[in-house]
Amino acid sequence: MTQLAQRIAEARSQLHGHYGFQDFRPLQRRVVQSVLAGRDALAVLPTGGGKSICFQVPALVLGGLTVVVSPLVALMQDQVDNLKRRGIAAETLNSLQPAEEQARILERMAVGWLRLLYISPERAPRLALELLRRGIRPSLLAIDEAHCISEWGHDFRPSYRELAVLRDELGRPPTVALTGSATPAVRKDIVRSLGLARVDQHIGSFDRPNLRFVVERLRGNAPRLAKVRELLAPKTGTAIVYVPTRNTADSVAQALWFSGYRAASYHAGLPRERRSEVLSRFTAEDLEVVVATSAFGMGIDAPRVRLVAHWSMPPTPESYYQEAGRAGRDGQAARCVLLFHPQDADLHQRQLNVTFPPRRQLETLWADPSMRPRYPAGVVASADRLRLELRPESGPVDWSGVRRRREVAEMRIRVMEGYAARCRCRRAALLEWFGEEVPSCSGCDACSTSGKRTRWFRPWNRSAQ
Repeated sequence: MTQLAQRIAEARSQLHGHYGFQDFRPLQRRVVQSVLAGRDALAVLPTGGGKSICFQVPALVLGGLTVVVSPLVALMQDQVDNLKRRGIAAETLNSLQPAEEQARILERMAVGWLRLLYISPERAPRLALELLRRGIRPSLLAIDEAHCISEWGHDFRPSYRELAVLRDELGRPPTVALTGSATPAVRKDIVRSLGLARVDQHIGSFDRPNLRFVVERLRGNAPRLAKVRELLAPKTGTAIVYVPTRNTADSVAQALWFSGYRAASYHAGLPRERRSEVLSRFTAEDLEVVVATSAFGMGIDAPRVRLVAHWSMPPTPESYYQEAGRAGRDGQAARCVLLFHPQDADLHQRQLNVTFPPRRQLETLWADPSMRPRYPAGVVASADRLRLELRPESGPVDWSGVRRRREVAEMRIRVMEGYAARCRCRRAALLEWFGEEVPSCSGCDACSTSGKRTRWFRPWNRSAQ
């Protein structure tokens, strides 16, 4: 038996022992084989694809230290807690921890106790220095939510751009970049930005034939609430209602509760204990519906979600498809309903003036701090963020990157508006964005009303991917 075959056999054993699964899904298996063979890999596994297993299990087989870069502290902590429950030595380093706790974690790392160490991209340079000082070379570098590295991605973070330097400083360990949503342009940018050579690319299909996509054109909160009540009426399983703000999450959840539904809100403004309680009750189906912001998503595995409704149009096709894809993970029929009005797109366009303020506003705020009270808090926060990124005090500012990111954001809004407003196959419109070509379906309202087909539901088996 070759060394690779031995490693794959051990990976299956670790998978069964720690996760309870008999074998990997086909796409997971291909990613794990690349990693265990010491090759760089890019893995695009849509929602529900189990991408964390693709680096967590190899970390156990390879031994040594696996460094995992992830963008959200809450997500890192949830994954570390989950790993510890499975008996796997894992920790996270972040700026919210006391210095004593950080020192304790680094000491455990130094003596070889840790298998996985989660860090934010902002923390990466300091960790690299610590690893070099202690003579530790990671066995594997895993970059989660890798679309954040690309200016073409829907959630670009400048700090991700520095990960190529981190990789060089760590001696270019085998690297796996993972994401749940990436267009062909984003995938190309990830590979280029990280300097991955002869990379194995494993791209899962985004098609979910068991999901029915529907758009309802509504204006105002009262009609939207009435439609949500109507959608929830069958009570065939659990439901998620995504809303744009925390206040909306609380008010809609309260309205549904008074309408007789076991409902709760979920957003980043709630205490961590409350969020954990809501997630546990929803997974156990003690709650019928969760009304949530985009904070509700990472790490959720509730297979019997029969409905995902969006209160209004999300700003990107990636976020919409990722959130909608939390429906029907058991392979059975489920509905993804978008409540839409053209004003939704106008609101997102206006928000771009906050996220990317005009150049004149930025230069005014940078030059004269006394002007800050005259601008909205969001504009001031964006000015501070862009100042750290562009460093105007160091010389002439290159505005091209900011312009490009705004143009890409505007394009995404137009794509979502087109998806909602046009009478064409909604499934095909979404999948084309991710580089897949599919024939018109019967799994959306546009195709059903055009009389193309009558039977829309096809079961989906995620274990086949």
